[in-house]
Amino acid sequence: MKKLLTVMLVLASSVFIIGGFSESFAATIYYVSFSNGDDSHAGTSTSKPFKTMTKVNGLNLTAGDQVLFQCGDTWQGVELHITKSGGSGNPIVYGSYPTGNCSNKPALSGSLPITGWSQHADNVYKATLSSTTFPHGINQLFRSGVRLMMGRWPNMNAANGGYSFVDAQPAGNQITDAQLPTANWNGGVVHLMGMRWYILNREITATSGTTLTLGANADCWGGCASNGGWGYFINNHLNTLDQDGEWHYDTETRTVYLYSASGTPTNIEGSVVLYNDDRYRGGITLGTDYGSPISYVTIDNFTVKNWFRNGISTPTNYAHYELHDVIIRNTHVRDVDDTGLKLAAWVYDSLDGRPDGWRGGYNLTVQNNLIDGANHFGMDLYSRNSTFTGNTIQNIGLLKNLNKSGIGCSFTDGEGQCTEPGDGVRVKVDETADSGNTNLFQRNRLIKIGYNGMDIFGFGNTLRQNYIQEACSTKADCGGIRTFGGSSLSNTNAYNITLDQNIIIDPVGNVDGANNTYNQEHFAFGLYIDHYSKNVTAANNTIIRTPSSGVIYPYSTGSLTGNTVYDCSRNYARELFSFSDTSQITNFSGNIMYAIGANARTLSVHSASTIATSDDNYFFHPFRAQQIYAGGSQRTFKGWQTYSGKDAHSEEHWFTQNVGEESRSEIFYNNTGAAKTFDLGATSYKDLDQNNVSGSITLQPFTSRILIIQGYGSYLLWTR
Repeated sequence: MKKLLTVMLVLASSVFIIGGFSESFAATIYYVSFSNGDDSHAGTSTSKPFKTMTKVNGLNLTAGDQVLFQCGDTWQGVELHITKSGGSGNPIVYGSYPTGNCSNKPALSGSLPITGWSQHADNVYKATLSSTTFPHGINQLFRSGVRLMMGRWPNMNAANGGYSFVDAQPAGNQITDAQLPTANWNGGVVHLMGMRWYILNREITATSGTTLTLGANADCWGGCASNGGWGYFINNHLNTLDQDGEWHYDTETRTVYLYSASGTPTNIEGSVVLYNDDRYRGGITLGTDYGSPISYVTIDNFTVKNWFRNGISTPTNYAHYELHDVIIRNTHVRDVDDTGLKLAAWVYDSLDGRPDGWRGGYNLTVQNNLIDGANHFGMDLYSRNSTFTGNTIQNIGLLKNLNKSGIGCSFTDGEGQCTEPGDGVRVKVDETADSGNTNLFQRNRLIKIGYNGMDIFGFGNTLRQNYIQEACSTKADCGGIRTFGGSSLSNTNAYNITLDQNIIIDPVGNVDGANNTYNQEHFAFGLYIDHYSKNVTAANNTIIRTPSSGVIYPYSTGSLTGNTVYDCSRNYARELFSFSDTSQITNFSGNIMYAIGANARTLSVHSASTIATSDDNYFFHPFRAQQIYAGGSQRTFKGWQTYSGKDAHSEEHWFTQNVGEESRSEIFYNNTGAAKTFDLGATSYKDLDQNNVSGSITLQPFTSRILIIQGYGSYLLWTR
């Protein structure tokens, strides 16, 4: 029966209606096995599979064809280059066998073994790379499959998060640091925080004592030596190797150096730099640079790892059209030096009635994928009318993983190009109607993200039931979700955006490396509705433990209903903060603003008119009576009611606590797709309406609930 089924699949046909006529094409299943394949085989059976990626890339595939890779096998050093398109209802499928979703996924690896190690110095070993195997060297190193840290000074475990600080800036392209070890640092790369939201990359061209000359001006906020100096670290230099696993690659001598405390290195692989250019390339590349895009293609169940640039990527350019109707699912992208999924191509000589410009495709489905350890972006998208669901994106743009390219700027880029790298998901806009709009992001998980968890620049996007933890782990002035409009509400591209039932917890707002003006407190938000974002609807979101405001609407408009904001503003500011005359909240109702920090406020607005309608909210700050800031003054809840004429049916805390006392509240949240029951044990609680709660509670997906512990010390009850 199994043999018969295989024959039937191979001979299966596809029917297309073209110009009113039906035409039948025979669809073929090709099998590929590195462990027992041969390119001289027919490739149409599991007993006679092809072997190499080169053979696969040369296949003249047609609609309905499938290319299945054997589970457990690994192909190294050659990208999968998809150049053929399927048809509507008849895609070309790239998948796996013997099952369609095996756990030992076929792996497309961008790294190759490095052997021939000899001792260079104490604990430092070296190997020379073949120009045939490694045509342009390497940019990542792995030992037994684990990515190693490029050598750096100061080390990551040094003070100040591994940053040293600039003492003087003799010229625009020079920095001086008295702590810099005496050495010739030429050829190394300085990664310099120019402001808490951007890190510059600069090549060192000359060394004079403790002064470094850089290949381009270092544009730091207020000057690189201002207010105690901005922080930097150096990598890509042999002088940095002093800890096990640190490495350096010398491009001139083609030599890899590795600090190995256990003796001669074994099981070492390096990411092969296949091209000496700046074009967009990936372990899987979707189309041909300057050629036609692809459509009606499914990519299912691969591991794509260790690539020198992107994991899955469009090329830089498409001729005439853009990709569409592509499905990418069940695929793991790990440890790439650039971006996990990059959908950004310049369409030139457009023939589809749209202008030339950056686009990222449409009718795309990106589902149930894992992106882990990309250094620049998790997903970088110009896509429209597409869905991104059930994906996990983690460990993006983390300092410990950064190599010569840093977090993603060139050696001459300034603030504008260096702000957004480190985003978990970036949705960019070129031509407003053609890029970055009308996408659905649902039930994605983003964990440990260097900058914004999700960064939205286009209109009509919906973000629903996403879980975002520890955004802003590398930089600050960012958020779990940020929208960014531009310079005015009348010209904004970020409008009609829906943020619904997302859970954002513990954004970091890392200020390591910032100067003394900006390093006093971690600085990050939950929902960051930034710079002239228009009509942003935030409903039923849960935001927990932000160092700065839970929700902020600078110069932006929209509504907030049914949100829970808990223990935010840990450093200062407010659970909700909206300022300037241009900020306008049309409806603020059904929200819970629960503050715990002694200096936090539940609400801060420029004036009463900032919020058009406000009612049925909970303003809870048991540690502070004057919990609201409005119209330039601190106010109690009743003072706010009198001043604003709003919140007639809203409630405030019904008990108080002393500053320094442990909070009596707990928040429970369900970040899964199914109902979840929480066992409360022997503890008795009250809800915010003073109803007794005990035993257990059940929360629906992406909901939360705040409970107050009973019998915990003494309550000072408020009477109303």
